[in-house]
Amino acid sequence: MDEYGLAVFIDVSTVVLCVGLLFRFGDLRLSHPAVPYTIFHVHTITIRLVGLLNGAPTLYSNTFLDFAPVRPEEIVRATLYADIALWLVTLVWIGINLIRRPRVRENPIMLDGRLLRPILIVAFFVGVVGIRLAARVPGVDAYDWNPSNVWSTSSYVYILPSWMGLAVLGHIYFYGFRRWTFVLLAIYLVLMAVQGGMRFRFIIGFLLAVQIWVEHRNRRWPSRGLFLGMVVVALLFFPMKAIGGLIQTGGSLEELSEAVTRSVTDVTEGAAGDQMFLDEYASGLTLIDLQGKKYMGSIYLPILTLPIPRFLWPDKPGLSDHMSDISTLQRPMGASGMIITYLGESYANFGLAGIFLVPPILALFLGLFYQAAYEAPRESVIHFSYLLLSVNLIQNFRDGLLSIIVFTFVNMMPLMIIVLVHLGAATIRGRREAELRRFLGSPGNT
Repeated sequence: MDEYGLAVFIDVSTVVLCVGLLFRFGDLRLSHPAVPYTIFHVHTITIRLVGLLNGAPTLYSNTFLDFAPVRPEEIVRATLYADIALWLVTLVWIGINLIRRPRVRENPIMLDGRLLRPILIVAFFVGVVGIRLAARVPGVDAYDWNPSNVWSTSSYVYILPSWMGLAVLGHIYFYGFRRWTFVLLAIYLVLMAVQGGMRFRFIIGFLLAVQIWVEHRNRRWPSRGLFLGMVVVALLFFPMKAIGGLIQTGGSLEELSEAVTRSVTDVTEGAAGDQMFLDEYASGLTLIDLQGKKYMGSIYLPILTLPIPRFLWPDKPGLSDHMSDISTLQRPMGASGMIITYLGESYANFGLAGIFLVPPILALFLGLFYQAAYEAPRESVIHFSYLLLSVNLIQNFRDGLLSIIVFTFVNMMPLMIIVLVHLGAATIRGRREAELRRFLGSPGNT
């Protein structure tokens, strides 16, 4: 369609120029925030635009219900804002690399096996119990929750299955790959891949394993074989939800084959649900304008009540309440569980100013964190912390800035506990050393 031709040209030119500049001046490696950001942009904006140019239907256009289809002008506006954001983050990351002088970080807090091992052991066995309670294992009957049990719908239970794999990944990060840890990791990834709706656990676990492999070999990029594996995993992401559902219900090989074929067809035609993020983001911009209100950061406040179990506070604010707030009968985005990306979230908070302010501020934080992490050894807490964030960044850009807390602190809780325990131990040790110096420096002890 001609409406999208100019938008495709501008967007593709933007991507090519920004990627070229980042490779030339950005000090790129696999874990640099520019890599997941570029993947997010290309998947969400560029590929979707090309699909629309080739005639793919827009959101709400292929339904018999009385919905309002997303219009081309909405798509074009959303694309323009995304391209502006890509230029802004690119300039920030290049500026950080050119201006800030790398230095060797003195006396960084280092990972300590005495603190790490007990956490990993407890997390592993809790994760095994969690898989039995809150995951589906092929050939094993699902755990039958009592509806009267207040914990039956708690997120505290549903995050437990990932603890087993995260414990294994934490062990691999500190001690390196071993044959038995590789087997356990493979079992975990297969189990997470067949969970259907929880495929992000597989993706994040796989990405962290790849990143650890790269770090242990002091490389900037994966090997060709590993890169090919990442491409295969990216392609499997689309049908993984359907495949997991069929495996859980005992689907036949023929049904699995049909599900994969249908998924491939939807992707090539631009009709897959995971390819609609641009449409959702564009629709969100329009709905925000119709509402005529700026949230001024209040969207982020529900993170303060996140730790409180919902059965103790049934009406506590939700992380996506703003989606229900902006939704209409013609575009019920909140009820459908849609997202508006971190750019739509920025627009909801601060209007057009958010598009120009939030991306560069976020890029500055990520760029400085990245550089600080690589000024310290791999075994340091700051390096470890950055990698935990980096493997979640695609999700964070897609789902909004609140997901930085949700995916890093909640869904990777055992590994974040390691970070917090080390920081706490370092603080206590620092206070004791300061008190000892004051004692030795007092007049009566000279």
